Amino acid sequence: MTPAQPGSMRIRTLAALAGWGWVADGFRVLRRQPIALLAITFLNLLALSVSVLIPLVGSIAPLILTPALMVGLMHAVRAADRGQMPTPQMLLAAFREDGGRAWRPLMLLGVVNALSTIGALALAAVADGGMLMRLATGQFGVDEAPVDGRLTIAAIVFVLAYLPVQMAMWYAPLFIAWRRTPVAQALFFSLVGVWRNRRAFMVYGLGWFAIALAGSVVIRLLQLTLGASPMLLSMLLSPLSLLLITAVYCSFWPTWRDALEAD
Repeated sequence: MTPAQPGSMRIRTLAALAGWGWVADGFRVLRRQPIALLAITFLNLLALSVSVLIPLVGSIAPLILTPALMVGLMHAVRAADRGQMPTPQMLLAAFREDGGRAWRPLMLLGVVNALSTIGALALAAVADGGMLMRLATGQFGVDEAPVDGRLTIAAIVFVLAYLPVQMAMWYAPLFIAWRRTPVAQALFFSLVGVWRNRRAFMVYGLGWFAIALAGSVVIRLLQLTLGASPMLLSMLLSPLSLLLITAVYCSFWPTWRDALEAD
């Protein structure tokens, strides 16, 4: 793709049902190149997991790397959507975009993402004394988390505080990599783009929530009817989880493709 001029933008306002179309497109694109896309998703998750070992940044490294790796994922998904073969090298496309100039602003965007997430968790800590933050940073597991109404309140505070950040981050990596948009403008354009299509994004979120809920019900029924052992369930759930995560990633691409026009 030839980058447009810096700051150029034209956003379509889509119908609410477009959100369900994005969910369906996620599975449709995955069916085109399932093995390649599953492999690239696995490599992305592996890179994020290993990144916590980076000195100094540690646990926030995945938040910093996410925008750059997301550009690579969208390269791969776009290729599959166009009938081409995604390759593992595409995951690092952000470091080659725009003559190798895109990765620095994408890293800056990652720092904004990390600081915003920490800020939202800090606000939530006011409600629960830091339980949610300790849970998010792995200081104790989900099973070890105390059953406390304050944790629910903190989760609500976090979602309300982080939602505008997520809206601003949604399209920003692609604006930076594909449109040569400065970081501040990319965040603003993304916020505007998601807000204009808020009804479609609500349907999109509800669609994935319904799929996740249906999946959890099916898993629970399998546990009750088959009496499956934890090891067997883990063997079944791991590939299914990877499949679902890949479909979610694949559905990110049509949210850009349908709403953003080439200038």
